[in-house]
Amino acid sequence: VGNKMAEGEKNCDVYPIIHRNSDKTCIVGAARHFIFLTFCCVLLLSAIPVSEGTGKVTGNVQRVNSNNGNSANPPADLYVLSEEEANKTGAYCLDGSPPAYYFRKGSGDGKNSWIVWLQGGGACVNLTDCYRRSFTHLGSTKGLGHTKTFSGILSADKDINTDFYTWNADNLVYCDGLFFAGDRRDVVKHNDKSLYFRGRRNLNALIDRLVQTGMGEADRIILGGNSAGAIATYWGADDVIGRLPTAVGVKIIPDSGMFINIPDKDGVYSFNDTYTEAEELHNAALSTNKECLNQYENWVCHFPENLVPFEPAPTFILNYLYDRVALKDVVKTTCRPDTCEGKDLTAVQNYRKALLKVAQTDLRKQDGAFLITCFEHGLHNNDPWTKYKVNNKSVRQAVGDWYFGRTTENVHVDMGTDLNPTCRQDLGNATDSEGIGD
Repeated sequence: VGNKMAEGEKNCDVYPIIHRNSDKTCIVGAARHFIFLTFCCVLLLSAIPVSEGTGKVTGNVQRVNSNNGNSANPPADLYVLSEEEANKTGAYCLDGSPPAYYFRKGSGDGKNSWIVWLQGGGACVNLTDCYRRSFTHLGSTKGLGHTKTFSGILSADKDINTDFYTWNADNLVYCDGLFFAGDRRDVVKHNDKSLYFRGRRNLNALIDRLVQTGMGEADRIILGGNSAGAIATYWGADDVIGRLPTAVGVKIIPDSGMFINIPDKDGVYSFNDTYTEAEELHNAALSTNKECLNQYENWVCHFPENLVPFEPAPTFILNYLYDRVALKDVVKTTCRPDTCEGKDLTAVQNYRKALLKVAQTDLRKQDGAFLITCFEHGLHNNDPWTKYKVNNKSVRQAVGDWYFGRTTENVHVDMGTDLNPTCRQDLGNATDSEGIGD
């Protein structure tokens, strides 16, 4: 499904082009301007900013000529599936626009190595939320920037991303509203607008397209994502790997996706209700790990901590022990860990202890983890990736050592309760965070 070009579409080399659904042409030469987007997954961000240079308009795509980009880290180009391919696969964003991804081609010894990263950005748990979201870049591919400059684990800058800077890098646009997981056949009308809940079809169609246009020749692939994209990775890695050539080596790196099954500060398992409402709306109950579903009830397999032993490839968990967004969503507290008191403090420490238990009891021999006592969200971007350290080892070093087998000690965990000094300076006084359903 989704591997064939639509009839009438030009069979041109996809690198570096933008596929647009409006005219079924291959437009060469995407925008080359520097933009920066921090993928703080569950946060509902404003529209992606794009700086445009001089150029001419060809169809609905502007060809931009600019010399202002960072030559050490050139931007990735946007690719949107054609309308024909979306119709064939049933893959649509919330508003009915085709799914999309950003891609930057690898080079040298990285030309057959790929990173596929699932974008985050919260979730919509009811019709009103999804309706509002459908007008934003988290529910539509209309109006997306033609380019995006990657950071951290996706960066092409050797100084930032020492081990993976030459790899092909893909960022799959998250526009379905629930972890690339929905699979609802019917189209839902709300305020006279059609809404589509097709996240798993989007993921499948995009993976198929990547396999068709180069990833099918890959020797190795990292599959990961941040926040909502990390949950999508925990849930959907088995489906993704099932669509890849059997010979390719895959490893999994979910970042900040541990929204776990513990009570909130009032002793109520309130996050379960959020999950249940969203899964029913999106028809996502069966979109999680199949091996887990074969052994447990559906709801058990929707919590990432229960999926780690079932993941179909070696897995390296990136997570804050005081994840700012998970603490708000799961235990219903927003206080800084070093200022919390009473039941807020107890709830915060319960979250930390639950994550430590995952590292102690659920990781397999081939797995690894980097769990740090910071009050933040997302470890894959430049500063956390290079600067935050546990036992004097950075995230970048820990991931690289695990991936390439440079050490057998691959679980890096802050065991104390104090905030880690390498991230304390970035904490500031902010406690505001938007949650997964905000």
